[in-house]
Amino acid sequence: MKDKTITIKDVAKIAGVSVSTVSRALNNYSDINQETKEKIFSVVKELGYKPNNIARSLSSSRTFRLGMLVEDNEGTGRLNPLVLEMIIGFKNTSSKLGYETVLLSTTSDIQRNEKLQKIFKEKQLDGMFIMGLKMTDQYYDELSNIDKPCVLLDVNINNPNVACIGVDNVRGSFLAVEHLIKSGHKKIGFINGHKDAYVSYERLDGYFLAHSRYKLPVDNSLIENADFTDEGAQEAVKRLLQRHKDITAIFCASDLMATGAIYSLTNCGYSVPEDISVVGFDDIHLAECIVPRLTTIRQDAKKIGTSAASLLVNLVQGQHMGRIVIEPELIVRESTKRI
Repeated sequence: MKDKTITIKDVAKIAGVSVSTVSRALNNYSDINQETKEKIFSVVKELGYKPNNIARSLSSSRTFRLGMLVEDNEGTGRLNPLVLEMIIGFKNTSSKLGYETVLLSTTSDIQRNEKLQKIFKEKQLDGMFIMGLKMTDQYYDELSNIDKPCVLLDVNINNPNVACIGVDNVRGSFLAVEHLIKSGHKKIGFINGHKDAYVSYERLDGYFLAHSRYKLPVDNSLIENADFTDEGAQEAVKRLLQRHKDITAIFCASDLMATGAIYSLTNCGYSVPEDISVVGFDDIHLAECIVPRLTTIRQDAKKIGTSAASLLVNLVQGQHMGRIVIEPELIVRESTKRI
């Protein structure tokens, strides 16, 4: 069959269910069991069925368009590989659920001049998944009272229209530092992300928690911020080495910063992990490609993107969802050693 001849009735007939059941499955209604959903999605994929969003919009108040708002790092256009995986997971799941994805970028300047409510109206969005939000951003305050469905990455806001999804950052950071402490390290540097990011506070809490659990004193001069960039981490390493010649390990709050840290350590004449061990956070593809391969904390980015899409569609349908937490996992490779 050609795509244009396939209707929802064809899907229902082959799946052996009613048209109403197909419609509710495509719209992710919770009263359709998982086995039935999977069967319907399999038939949809086999037939190449694509819901007619225009017709659906005319029969409801929805546009079946979801926005993804990504921080543009002040206009550089650079995209974190972790975010790219989330985009893929979100877009694929949204499509299965019958929603179009609109990718948007933002900077601090844009946020000062364009409110979220305006973006919802101009782009005709039913909901929005927002990544890279800092507590000093204009949108952070606006989200406290917004009446549109939004899902935030790693930021929790008290508003029934806003849900949160992300990895357990405190647990992940704790696992990273615990691994270093159990490997014999006592002087552990920490290169954190942006100082105004909610996720940075959580990963700092994990760093403190591990020190407290293993009765190691915390030295604040071992902590630096590097805005989640490799360039920032390179400079942070230099500052740490100037103050602490006897440092034996560095935990970075992202893999990108960890690659920058390793590059800087090598340029300063240090060998990883022979002289200084390095741990990252994220487990992006690059973590397995650099030398030495990076010990890191894995957060399943594609699962986060997939779950964010389902979460947002549920919000659009009027269900209060709250917060979903993804468990992190310690991945030990060659960038750390026991001393």
